[in-house]
Amino acid sequence: MKVIDVSDYQTNIDWSKVIDEGVQGIIVKVSEGRTLMKLFAKHIASAAARGLKWGAYCLTRANSDERAEQEARVMIDALEALDYGSPDLGLWYDIEPDERDKYSAEDLTSHASAFICTCNDRGYSAGIYGNYYTLSKINTNELANYVPYWTAQYSYSNDFKDEHPELKVKIWQWSERYMIGNMEVDMNEWYEDEDE
Repeated sequence: MKVIDVSDYQTNIDWSKVIDEGVQGIIVKVSEGRTLMKLFAKHIASAAARGLKWGAYCLTRANSDERAEQEARVMIDALEALDYGSPDLGLWYDIEPDERDKYSAEDLTSHASAFICTCNDRGYSAGIYGNYYTLSKINTNELANYVPYWTAQYSYSNDFKDEHPELKVKIWQWSERYMIGNMEVDMNEWYEDEDE
């Protein structure tokens, strides 16, 4: 299934072109740290109105488990205020390379676990987004086997998935410069055969 992820960078989405492209889902950046994005509600409402599956992500700035828990609560509270129900494509904890490089594997794993557990306690599925090297730094053996992963690798293969058949790799971001009309987006493949 084709899925795009969008943020405030995509100000005017041509939804007819998105649907014509065969996109069936969208994952929206809701927050960065504890700061909400300006357009997340508009993006989610527009996707839901067109029958697209949707999910949400937080670009983490957590420097502790407590901050990761706060980030999860900020995102969930914002989504619950919209009243669109539980997102089909889940919630995601986005770890970018600058955050990956600041912290040890133990701290990164602990922060991610704190975020995921907070989401799970509120009734939401949550997983981890990162590039191949970021996800390779996570101590995945310390996380529950139901935790989903979303990997970014701009290539012809998803090496993280291939190397870790024991993990629940749900989505692969294979392009960061995919053009839909005049709009540049990240394009992803959602592995539908992985759904439970």
